[in-house]
Amino acid sequence: MTIIGAAGSVGAPAAFYIAALGLADEIVMIDMRPNVVQQHAMDISTAVSALGVRVMAGGYEDSAGSAVVINAAGVPQGLIADRMEMLPKNIPIIRDVALQVRRRCPAAFVITATNPVDPLNYATWRVGGFDRHQVAGYSINDSFRFREMVARAKGAKVNQVEATVIGEHGSTQVLLFSSVRINGRPVSFSEEEKKTIRAEVPNILRRYEELQSGRTAGWTSAIGLAALTRAVLGDTGAIFPCSVVLDGEYGRRGLSMSVPVKLGSGGVKEILEWELAPDEREGLERTAGVLAAAASIVDENLQCAVRSEDA
Repeated sequence: MTIIGAAGSVGAPAAFYIAALGLADEIVMIDMRPNVVQQHAMDISTAVSALGVRVMAGGYEDSAGSAVVINAAGVPQGLIADRMEMLPKNIPIIRDVALQVRRRCPAAFVITATNPVDPLNYATWRVGGFDRHQVAGYSINDSFRFREMVARAKGAKVNQVEATVIGEHGSTQVLLFSSVRINGRPVSFSEEEKKTIRAEVPNILRRYEELQSGRTAGWTSAIGLAALTRAVLGDTGAIFPCSVVLDGEYGRRGLSMSVPVKLGSGGVKEILEWELAPDEREGLERTAGVLAAAASIVDENLQCAVRSEDA
């Protein structure tokens, strides 16, 4: 497998955790900073030397034959109030990556882990000409955080909680209270409880930004990216929320949005259409409107890039 942007705060932890779990026989780490990615590759290689996992720094030519590609490449995030602020800056990077992946490993399952995940996953699909089941945006961190919030609200342990977030990996995400289970049992929420938990969502990014550390949720992402990798390489059929390009599911087309999917060999085996509560359907309409507009921005940027090349 290959990780692009592998020297960054998402790519490097993902490389280490996937290697430490022995999920792939070989991990190719690619980054614009050759000295930093080489240091990571050397260190991880030694750390997992007893596991029979080969870890190397390389270029796109080394990614040939990869079954999974994680793309975490992007410009430095800086201080932002919303992930969508990064869209215009990261479209050119995603375009270059998609073209390289299409050339070197066209059958790979591509996981977009660059923000804003949803429109950039859509851009990967458009540029690369991949089957839509072959690309998915990473969004599971929202569900991890939702589970933490539910556990606090209900006095439960996080490992007792099942809960899923769909929609935008961003401010309009839809918390599916109807999906919550504690010890396998459905849970009811008052409107006040829902309001309190939803109010926490914008504070998550704000707390990270206030630290001004220049880093993001890399360790959390490593856990989720490893889980996706295990599902695909192990053909497990496990279900995760992932941003995928829709073609009629949930009544939407021409955008990428997080929904429940079943993952296995080659990528997305099935897009699941869950029954939603009325307030969740309303939230889905709002988030889909935001993501449709973002997809239009991607379309315009890509058309401009083509015109510039033809000029």
